[in-house]
Formats: sequence, C-alpha cells, structure tokens
Amino acid sequence: MSTIQRGIPNRVETRTPERADAQPVTKPAVRDNAVRAELARDVFQATPGTRSAVSLGAETTVARATSTTAVAPTALTEAEQKSAEQAIANASDGRDASYVSDWLKNNPDPAKQAAFMDLMFKFEGVAGAILDNVQRLPEADRARLSGALDNAYRSGAVTPGELQKAVAAAHSGALPGATHEGLAGIVAGTGNADLIETYAKKEMEIIRADGGYDQQRSAAVATALAGLPPDRLQSFLANNKEGMADVLKNINVDVDASYSPALGKLLDAAGRINPPTAESLKLFSDSIGKLGENRESRAAAARFFTQHGDAVLASMQDKSGSLNLDGQKKMSEFFTRTLFSPPEFEGQDAFRQDVMSRLQSMSTDLEQHATENPPSQDSKRAARLMGGLVGALEGGFQIAVEELNKRNDAVKGMVDLLFSAKSFLPDLPIPGAGKLKDLTIDQLQKWVTSNLQEKAQKPEDAIPFHGAFGEQISNPDLRTDYDAARDTAFVNRQRGLT
Repeated sequence: MSTIQRGIPNRVETRTPERADAQPVTKPAVRDNAVRAELARDVFQATPGTRSAVSLGAETTVARATSTTAVAPTALTEAEQKSAEQAIANASDGRDASYVSDWLKNNPDPAKQAAFMDLMFKFEGVAGAILDNVQRLPEADRARLSGALDNAYRSGAVTPGELQKAVAAAHSGALPGATHEGLAGIVAGTGNADLIETYAKKEMEIIRADGGYDQQRSAAVATALAGLPPDRLQSFLANNKEGMADVLKNINVDVDASYSPALGKLLDAAGRINPPTAESLKLFSDSIGKLGENRESRAAAARFFTQHGDAVLASMQDKSGSLNLDGQKKMSEFFTRTLFSPPEFEGQDAFRQDVMSRLQSMSTDLEQHATENPPSQDSKRAARLMGGLVGALEGGFQIAVEELNKRNDAVKGMVDLLFSAKSFLPDLPIPGAGKLKDLTIDQLQKWVTSNLQEKAQKPEDAIPFHGAFGEQISNPDLRTDYDAARDTAFVNRQRGLT
C-alpha cells in the first residue's frame, strides 16, 4: 500500500452561488475544471440574510467512529483524483457537504477515504467550511464524515497542523449563524479525544487572541468538547481554566442563543463525570447565568442538578452550612429559569418531582433530630442548607414575578411544583388552604393567585412556601436555623438577570 505524496494540490475551480438557506440544494453537474488555490479563501463567512440550522448539533455527537486500527492512505487513481477534486469543488460551490459524503459513500475503502481527506485538508479553510455545512445531511452521512476524519487523523493523513488551519481566522465565525457547530459536531462525532482537543484548543486560542469576544466560537468549543469521554473532559476543564472561562462568558449570548444545543451538550457531558469534580461543578455553576430562554440548556442543567444535586449544594455551602452568597444568587436564578419562567422544556415535570423529593428527604432527615437538645452541628448545618434551598426556590419565583414580569408563568410554575409533590408530600400544610393531598390543581391555582393579589404591594410575602416546610420541623432550634437561612437566601436572590 503506497502512501499518498504530499505536495502542491491540483486546482479546483469554483463559482459560489448566492442563495438563501431555505432554498433546496440542486447539485451542479460535474465540470471538468482544474483546482484553484483561491478556493482556500475563508468560506466561514455567512451569506447575508442566512442562518445556520444550529439544531443539527443535537444529533451529531451520538455517532462515534468505531475503528480501532488506523488505515493509511493509498494513492488515488487518475479518475479517483479527478472525481475527488470535483467533489471538493462542488461541496464548496454549493455550501453542501453531501458531495463529499457521497464520494466517501461511493469509495468505502478506508485507505481511499484517508487519501481524500488528505487532499481536502490541503485546502485548509475550505475543508473546515465544507465540514461545517452539514445541516442538510442525515445522521448516517455525518457519521460517515466523522469516521473518515477520525481514521485520517489517526493515520497521519490529516495532521494536527492541518486540522488547526482548517479553522477560520478571528472574526470569521462571528457573524450571526456562523457558529462552526456543524464542523464541531463532525469533530465530536469522531470520538477521538486527541483530535477533539486539538480542534477545541484552536477555536479557544482564536477566542482568547481576540480578547475573548469572538462570541460565535464558544458554541463550537462546547459542541466539540461534548464528544470527549468523561476522563478527558475532566482533564481538559482542569488544564484550560482561563479558556473555558472565555467560552462560558460568550456562550448563549448571540442571536442564535435560543436555538443552539451547544451548552446543553457540554452540560450533559460534564454530568457524565462521576463522581463530580470541582471543575464539572464549576462548569454547572458558571452556566446558570447563561441558560436564558434556551430549552436545551435548561433541560441539561436540570439533568445535571438531578444527578449531582447533593454535590452542587455542597459546593455552594459556607462554613455554617448555609448557601453562600454566590450560591444563593445562582440557585435562585437556576430555579427562575427551570421552574418559573418560559419556555418549558423536555423533562421539566420530572425535574419538579426531583426538587420536591429532595426537600422531602431533607425534612425527613431533620425529623430524626426532633428531640435533640441541643441538636448536633451536622443537623444544624442540614437545617440551614434546607432553608437556603427553600429561600432560593422562593427567590426564583419572585424574580420571575418582579424582574421578568412573568407573573402568570410563575404562578403556573409554582402550582405545578406543588401539585407534583402530592404523592410523596401528601400532608404538606399549605397555609390557609389545608393539606396538599386535599387540594386540586384549581384550588392551588386560586391560592397562589389570590395571595399575589392580596399582597400586590409586597409580593415577597405572598407565597409562604417556606412556612409549609418549616411547619414540618419539630425541633425549635433547627426551625430557627432553617428560618434564618431561608430568609437570607431569599433576600440575596439574584438581581439583574443575564
């Protein structure tokens, strides 16, 4: 098997048509053209008036390259070389990676595919641009691209330097819709940790060189890193703290923030680091202010807390056991975004039940110390933590009412939260309304709404959520600790949401 000779690539001629993304793609007829080096211009710039379909990233990290033995490239025949050049030209012309995927499908030999990737990556930015234009491709085609890239990288047909040169220069990904999430999804789909890190570090390097303001790239970094196995992601987070700070600073802040699955993917990947680490917990904490109205980010954050809630709360405790100031603010915003403000997200009902079940467990544990006098330090810490959590919940509700002006949505969120707990908190006392088990959802709705109306000038006192759980704490000392921590957390709820 011969190795393809590296040298000056042949020239591909291209005429890039201008069209809106919504129009169907019509593949041009294959032309007998020469390769033109100018093809390597920066093609990451978005056509005015278009936006990438960032939702494609939701599926790209599912498929993984499965080959374990790298296959070296072999020389292409003259006909194969010509067809490969034309596929690259057509893919660049049409901003459509299906030409490349079709070539790989028609040439399944891994050695030929490695030679094709070797050829394509000689055109640097063009290779990156082609692999970024995968929004029209089915999952099988994206998996094929990821598999070919993985093998080419492991065999040396595509070098780390060539991969980095395929990433467009500063500001080239900064236009609305040009997030590089397509390319990053193909990279993540390789499952090749070395390749993924090489790519992510290059995107991160450009972000940092630009003072951390190339906002669109953060989605690409997050998407790519989501393809790392837990141990490698943990190492990357630990060894790239400043770069990750820039990524999280910029994530979900551009015009595509409501649609991009990037942060959600990264949170899910961090959630697979088990047991959680200081780095994975920090990623969750730093992401709270970036959840915004992004459904997938909210859903992933809820999943992370459901799986690692104990560790999250422990990381936010002060020496007394209460939530610290930063934790009070972040948990209030977290609950604002996941429980009390639109839009809803998949898995929200299960998340409500998890939150209320957590409070039930805390309350049950405190009752084991009902007759202690004085109560132990551990039980006092537990009471303060529960108070802080309840205060953050009430604070999240209040933020939605006062700062987001989402009173109706907040009311629905509170009613749904209480109603979700009927099966495991049947005797929870609802002040002025009776026990939770006896109330219908309409009665809960009336209770929350009327309380807000009666105390319109002081809505912070309208929903005595804390009283419902406080009544279940029999030990007066622990009740005092609970009340104090709840009050502090509620007062220090987040102001001025991102």
